[in-house]
Formats: sequence, C-alpha cells, structure tokens
Amino acid sequence: MNKPRDSYKLIMGGNTNVPAMINCIIRSALQLRTDTGNDNYTFRQVHIFHTEQSLQSLITEKRPWKEALEKYGLSPTNLVHHVAKLEDSSVERFRDMVEQLRTIVNPNENVYYYVDLTGGISSLQAILAVFSYVLDIENIYTLETVFASDEETRKIQRGMFYHELEEEMKQGRVKLNYKKFPPIRDFDDFGKLNYTEVLRHRRSISSLMDHLSSSLNALISTEIDLSHLQTSFMSGINSRLLGESKGDFHEHQNAIYSFSHSVEEITNIIILSLMGSETKNRPLGNKLEELRSYFSDKPKYFVNEDILKHFTHLIAEVRNKNAHSSNLSENSLTIEIQSYLASYLAFTFLKFTIRVLSDFVDNSGNLLDIQIIDPLVENANLEFYFGFDGDATGKYLEIAFGDLLEDEEEVLRRSKSITESIKQMRKIICGETKNPKSVIFAEGDNILFKSKYNSDLLRTIQNKYTEITGLSSSIGYGKTLKEATIALRLAKARKGNSVVGVALNKEM
Repeated sequence: MNKPRDSYKLIMGGNTNVPAMINCIIRSALQLRTDTGNDNYTFRQVHIFHTEQSLQSLITEKRPWKEALEKYGLSPTNLVHHVAKLEDSSVERFRDMVEQLRTIVNPNENVYYYVDLTGGISSLQAILAVFSYVLDIENIYTLETVFASDEETRKIQRGMFYHELEEEMKQGRVKLNYKKFPPIRDFDDFGKLNYTEVLRHRRSISSLMDHLSSSLNALISTEIDLSHLQTSFMSGINSRLLGESKGDFHEHQNAIYSFSHSVEEITNIIILSLMGSETKNRPLGNKLEELRSYFSDKPKYFVNEDILKHFTHLIAEVRNKNAHSSNLSENSLTIEIQSYLASYLAFTFLKFTIRVLSDFVDNSGNLLDIQIIDPLVENANLEFYFGFDGDATGKYLEIAFGDLLEDEEEVLRRSKSITESIKQMRKIICGETKNPKSVIFAEGDNILFKSKYNSDLLRTIQNKYTEITGLSSSIGYGKTLKEATIALRLAKARKGNSVVGVALNKEM
C-alpha cells in the first residue's frame, strides 16, 4: 500500500475496562503497520465512541494508559472522544451517533478507515457495522483474547496493557487473535435481492398512493383500482432488482413491462377522470397522445406542453423498444439501462400527475376554471395579493454547499445576498404603498404583500432581486390568497421573471 502516513483513521467503541480499550488501539495500529509494511505508520485520529461511564473510567484511570500507548509510538493527543448517552432512546442515540460519524467522514479527504468492533454498547457496534458496509470499509477487526482458566489469574490479565499481554502470550498463558471480518461488501448481492430497497420503495409507493387517493378522491373514477397500480409498481421493482442481482435480461424486460403498465394506469386515471374517454383496447401511445392534446388546449394550467410531449414520447419509446426489439440477449446492457429509465419515468409520471391534478382540481373533482387577469381592464382601485418567489434558490445554495465546501465565506455571501434582497424589496414595497403593513410575510426568498396593481413596482422588485442575487424570480397575484397561490405556480412554470395574475370563475 503506497499511501501517505497521515491517511488513516480508526473508529471504535469505548470500554469501561480501560486497558482493554487501549489494547484495541494498539493492536489496530500494529495491524496498520503490517498492512502498509511500514513500522512508522500510525492513525492520524482515533475516534472513540464512549458511554458516559467509559469516558469517566478513562478520565479517572490511575493505571498508566498513556505510557502504554507511547510504548508503541502512539500519541494520546490523537484520541478524539465522542459520547453516546445511554439514557437517550435508541432512536435518539442512533441519530446522534450517525451525526457524529458524519463529522468524521469527509469525502474531500483521501482517508482510509479502520473500524474496531471489539468494545462498545451493542447498538454502537451495529451502527458501526452498517457504517462500514455503506462506506465499503474493508479493514474491520475485533480483538479476541483468551485468558487463563484460573479466575484469579484471569482477573489480573484482564487489567493488563498490551505490552504485558505480549509477555503473557510468550509464556503461553494468553492467546491474542486480531480477527478480520470477511468482506462486508458480499452483503451487497443479498441486498439487491430484496429487500431493503423493496421495502423502501413499498413505503414510497404507499405514500404516493395515499396522497393520490386523499387529495384527488373526488376526481378519481370509480373504475380505477389503485391497488392494481401499486402492485404494478412493486412488480417492476422486484423484477429490476432480480435482473440486477442475477444478470438476467428477462427480469429487466419484465420490469419495463410492469413500469409501462404503471404509466398506462396513471394515464387511465387522467383520461377517465378528466376527459371521460374510453380507455379499453387502446395502445399506450394513443392514450399519451390524447393526454398531450388535452393539455395543449389548456395553456392556463402549469403543464408545459413541450416537456409533456418529450416526456410522454420517451415513455412510449422505451416501451416500444422493449416490445419490438430483436436479439435481446445481445443487448442485455441496453435492456438493463432501459429498466432503470422506465422505473424513474414511472415514478416521475406518478408524481407529475399528483401535482398537476391536486393543484388545479376543486373538491368536486372538476378542473378549476382559471381566467388569466388582464390588469389593464381591472378596476384601478382594486387590491391584489402578490406572491413573490425567487427562482432556483435551492439550486443556488446547493451549488454553494456542494461545490464550495472549502469556501465558507462564499456560502455565507450567497445566503446573505438573498436575505438582503428580501429586506430591500420589503422596504421598496412599503415605500410605494405607504403602508408598513402591506407586506404580510417576508422570509427566505418569499414575499407576500397586498397592493394595487403597479407594473413599475413589480418590475422594480424583480430587478432589485436580480441585481443583488443574480437570480430571476416569479410573481403571482389574485384577488384572494388562493388565486395568488395558483398564479404563482403558473408563473414559476414559465421562464424567469414572469408575472401572472389569475381569477377563479367558479369558487369552490
């Protein structure tokens, strides 16, 4: 192994038996030196997860544990102590440990980890094992010590440090075995067969089905069986995972059929519920074409016709390629990629449907009758609710956090620019309306205010936001809060710096 000597960290559990804890550190360091072929190597940091009792034992320990470390060229200053409170619930302890582990692992560092599972409470050992699996850590060890059978001698040996145990071992009175765990990545094949991903998707699908049925209960036709849709999704997930695990392109092919069927079921929901058209004995492509045609005639809704066109064409293309492809065994990689694509398309299409319909359907299951407002013909004295929202702010900060980890000042600058822009815009709005209470809400990158329609004011605050943040924004307005909310959704579906006003011709 040709890696820098400061590239290694040890993670382990604490122990109320201080010599046993120190011995694990020493034995891990000896193993590191064996693995690297360099007797001068040591751990840059040794992270020890204590209970309050084990930390207290270390602090009050009178035996020379620091000297025991130094005999092997290990410095006590490299120890980093973490505490897990036993009185916490298991869930709280788990979250706390995971957060502390996150502080240890920095993906930007070229660090190699050793994990010792000898000591620590059982929940910690389980978390460290899972942690090692997720990070594909191969150096996982446990120190097995066989003491003398005589109880008095065993008691003395349990209090010995490693250099003392080495002498005992030479005399044949103690056996030490630093045992390496088998490659934990072998569990990956087992994981692909199910089981965790299936369960995770089952929860996700159940949640989406609940959302679909609860928010669109009045809309969904009684002809629709949502349990059948859920079964199609789960069948697709199972087939895709089996295909990945076994390398069987037939399973990937089955997955594509299942996900295509899911898309068809979702399309049937829209067609039966909104259009009242017949769905039986019609190919998927024909139904998707009707869907595109339906929304192309309704530009008032936030469905982007071009996006819907490309999206539905891609769904139909994946389905048709799978149905009519020849020599499938020679194109197994292509089929595998298509099964993943079909999975993502089906899930996205379900979420798309829920969002489209729940945003623009009333409690009776009818599409809201939305009228785009022409401010020029409105009463000049009429007040509207205006909702302002910065565009792509989440992506803006995501880039700051993701690409600029080493530049804390840049993250802070971006955050401050958004805050400052909202502050100045609030001042502009209140100055123009001459009413400090005209701004109802101003947090994050959002503002809600009440005012007469003033195109100059709207243009001014959008320009100010762009000037300070470099980002565009959207404004939606209406006579009621509900209309303003819908208008803002429509505005955000358009290009940047858009302004949209709507009125509902039929109130729910």
